[in-house]
Amino acid sequence: APTISQTAALKCWEDDTIEELEAHVEKYRTSREIILKALTSIKEIDPKNIAPADGGFYVYIDLGGSNIAPGLGSTVMCSELLEEEGVAFTPGNDFEDPEGSLGDRRFRISYAGGVDTAKEGMERFQRFWIKWQQRVQNSR
Repeated sequence: APTISQTAALKCWEDDTIEELEAHVEKYRTSREIILKALTSIKEIDPKNIAPADGGFYVYIDLGGSNIAPGLGSTVMCSELLEEEGVAFTPGNDFEDPEGSLGDRRFRISYAGGVDTAKEGMERFQRFWIKWQQRVQNSR
């Protein structure tokens, strides 16, 4: 008699299971497109500094030198975005080499939360971005 794992593995190849999987993949694709479109509409972020993960659930962004200032890097930006807009992005210090200097220039956005979450999150980020730019400019 087949074991539970063998029975479950066979279920993965049934039409209804594949349909459900494809629906999830489409939601991820749509969420990714929403995030990328919103990011590329922000003129201060160089499109070359936006890297969608192939096969993952993240978009990686490098703020570049002009969108940060001493004491105002991605860690502070992500913290303030969470506090002010209720949107959680991950600062680069959580995934970059701690010996390097790129962690506080970079952040990532997950698109695993769904289409509506991506839309709302990016609308809030775009609203926050204006205030962030003012903070960075005022600190110079």
